[in-house]
Amino acid sequence: MLSAKLHNGKIVSSLEYNEEIHGSRIFCMDKNCNSPLIFLQGNEVRAAHFKTSGKGESKHQSECGFYQPLDLVQSISKVKEYQQNGVLDEMKETIIRLSMGRIDPDKETSTVESEKGKKDKDAVKVKNDTLTPQSISSVKGVVKLLTEFEPDVLSSILINVGGGRKVPISDLIIDQEQAHKMLWNDEMLKNVGYFVYGKVANMVKREKVMYINFEENVVPFTIVIFQQHWKDFSYNEKQLIGKDILVYGHLRKNDYQDKQMTEIIIKSDKYLENFKRK
Repeated sequence: MLSAKLHNGKIVSSLEYNEEIHGSRIFCMDKNCNSPLIFLQGNEVRAAHFKTSGKGESKHQSECGFYQPLDLVQSISKVKEYQQNGVLDEMKETIIRLSMGRIDPDKETSTVESEKGKKDKDAVKVKNDTLTPQSISSVKGVVKLLTEFEPDVLSSILINVGGGRKVPISDLIIDQEQAHKMLWNDEMLKNVGYFVYGKVANMVKREKVMYINFEENVVPFTIVIFQQHWKDFSYNEKQLIGKDILVYGHLRKNDYQDKQMTEIIIKSDKYLENFKRK
């Protein structure tokens, strides 16, 4: 853990914690836990951090975001909980740039030229000082981010979506119900793509378009791939049906036969990524 709650309810980071200033009473920031913590100084091989001692009451509770590693859905759910509880008001913000243009096959040539000499485009770029990515440039990178970093680190993240707009990460990574509600209530950010997660129910291929439908739950949600982009899409039914996926794209309304349906347009394999639930 890189953040903890002080006895007065304020959040402190492991980088700024000083026992003489902040006191020795430090606790888990999760409201479902509040377990006493200890502080470990950083050294050459590890960053300064907080942890439970494993003795007495110093153990994370089962509903705590730090009790065990989280899957993608559990992780973003905890991050949303923390961010809605106001942790961003007390934590140092981490700004990550949204840079998804490189996955667009229509722009691939110019993107590859501009990226020569850089690291693998699917790699999560890490800063040595903050251990957080500098940019989001692939769906695979988002899955890695949400499953490899703890929820306190993720809760400090604001996404720079362009035009001077910075939004909490939990506002951009949403389930199909949230996507549907935001789209039909005209609450979406203009000219911004969203990451939507759900489980695939079926795939339907027509003459000029392919549909990948999520399990409905409460609302219908469909991924749309037009014929001109089929050459860049290789997933088959065996790879997708019954699987949990994260998909990136721009949302659009479909009111065919007066039924409100939400769709997301993609162009290639790189617009979605499988992930495992616990």
